[in-house]
Amino acid sequence: MDHSMDYVNIGISAFMLAIMDIKLFGDIHMRKATNRERMQFTKMLFADSVMLAAVLAAKIFVCVIKDETLLTLLLRVAYSMYFVGFYILLGFYSLYVTYYISRMSGKSLEIRGFVMPLIVIYSVFWVISLFKGVVVNYDGQTFEKGALYFIGQVGGYSIMLLSVVYMIVYRQYLKTDSVMILLSIVFFPLIGVFIRSFVPELEVLPYSFCLSLIFMDNTFQYEQERLILEQEDKISRDRIKILFSQIKPHFLYNVLNSIYVLCEKDPEEAQEAIGRFSDYLRGNLGSIELADCIPLRKEMEHVSNYLSLEKMRFRDKLTIEYDIKDDFFALPALSVQLLAENAVKHGIHKKENGGTIHIESFSEEDYYYVVVEDDGVGFDLSDIEQGGGLHIGLDNLKERLLTMCNGLLIIESTKGVGTKATIKIPKNE
Repeated sequence: MDHSMDYVNIGISAFMLAIMDIKLFGDIHMRKATNRERMQFTKMLFADSVMLAAVLAAKIFVCVIKDETLLTLLLRVAYSMYFVGFYILLGFYSLYVTYYISRMSGKSLEIRGFVMPLIVIYSVFWVISLFKGVVVNYDGQTFEKGALYFIGQVGGYSIMLLSVVYMIVYRQYLKTDSVMILLSIVFFPLIGVFIRSFVPELEVLPYSFCLSLIFMDNTFQYEQERLILEQEDKISRDRIKILFSQIKPHFLYNVLNSIYVLCEKDPEEAQEAIGRFSDYLRGNLGSIELADCIPLRKEMEHVSNYLSLEKMRFRDKLTIEYDIKDDFFALPALSVQLLAENAVKHGIHKKENGGTIHIESFSEEDYYYVVVEDDGVGFDLSDIEQGGGLHIGLDNLKERLLTMCNGLLIIESTKGVGTKATIKIPKNE
């Protein structure tokens, strides 16, 4: 028997398996898998490694083992690994796509409950078929379509179709080149199918997946590194701007004027106000030195100082409520303070009878949350696109959250009802 193509497959699969293992080692060593999105990519690398290892083992068996019965058994075991790896790869690809779209759009997309059962069901379905001939008949040499071949294809197509549908629905949040990169896992195998029409014995599918994963990894990694460099430069240039945007001249004037009046009416309260004002200024000045995130409890000390000074100005027209259930996670300095200031300045201050600011923090399975809510005058969300301090401040905060902790800022507001600002930070960041 001529084993020349078997040797070709052994060489290609061994080479690509080494590449996948190197990338897997890099992910583990560099701890890239701590990112939820990257975890799915790492699992895709593992799944393709399983497929490549299965092809490598199957071709070695064909070249080495002469006993037909033993060979057929070992080949069925090898291709069982192959099909399990195939469905694992498709499943985690769909999760990777949804997590990527979630990050880019700010939406919470979850398909794990749909995808994971499909992976298990169709993996078992194909493994059984290799031994029982349900989907395909395999005699140790060739595959032939079985009675349920069409049903056997539905799982893979369903998973891929769901990923494509999400890309279409949320296309406004995705760059065209990013979509093309994500779809390379479809395009590369199609090219492989074309090549296989000329070389039928070539196991193109795991090789195509390998090339697609390398392409995805390199292009997204380069994009990420470029963005990091740009953002680091922007953060450095913006630190001074952040400082001056937080210390507003009119706010300083109002606080000093209030303290001046208190010095005569209530010296003790004036002394306390000066202490809080000093802490507030120290927090603002200190923030310029902070390149990293700070614990929420430290941020809340600064927020408390700021709001106590505003309470001194507005008296009964300003009510402040805190509900801090979790304060051990980190976020960019002055982030909650900016939202609190917006709530006072753009919400409560413009309301004749004043109002309430409610600040809470809590955590769920995958995220930490900080919510700053007021019952002030509210605004149309389209207004913040028209420019001005509110627009600049929120854009600045969105950039810092995304860059420093992969977080999101979600704004909800209704005129005459109030505004709710939510900071959402992934736990694994």
